[in-house]
Amino acid sequence: MQYLFKVAETPDEYDQIRRLNHRVFAEEVRQHEPTADGRLIDSREAVSRFFIAVCEGRVAGMVCTCAQRPFSVEKRLADPSILDTLAGPLLEARLLAIEPAYRKRMLFLGLLELMVATAISDGFATLLISGITTRQAMYQRMGFQPLGPPTVSGAAEFTPMAMALPLPR
Repeated sequence: MQYLFKVAETPDEYDQIRRLNHRVFAEEVRQHEPTADGRLIDSREAVSRFFIAVCEGRVAGMVCTCAQRPFSVEKRLADPSILDTLAGPLLEARLLAIEPAYRKRMLFLGLLELMVATAISDGFATLLISGITTRQAMYQRMGFQPLGPPTVSGAAEFTPMAMALPLPR
């Protein structure tokens, strides 16, 4: 399969992102309540950058980043001031979602490579994420370290995590 990794731009891409978010975060993970129209619009959408993987004209996976505080990870920390001890500027990765048919493929790595390369190029020093606790080992293999204990959101459990980014070349 061939994937195109890019930043979302078109209204159709954003509609597909909202539908993917609903399938993953409302129906599968059950972090949010399902909506009648099958779309989940993220509260930070207007201030986020969405990285997508497109396969045969369809959004097969996505992740977004947001540089504006408050970060969602802050709500998952007993003491949010721990973020002030991390090298800045900080960037939060949010909403990693991949269609089930495309999981366990190179799509995940391609999305992360584009997101991290862009973050480094843009001068960010630390990447934050609220990783689903059942996937914590995967996040740790990628370089993320827990910032605190897991917390529950809806029917899901998340671990606040951070990863130091290398300096731009």
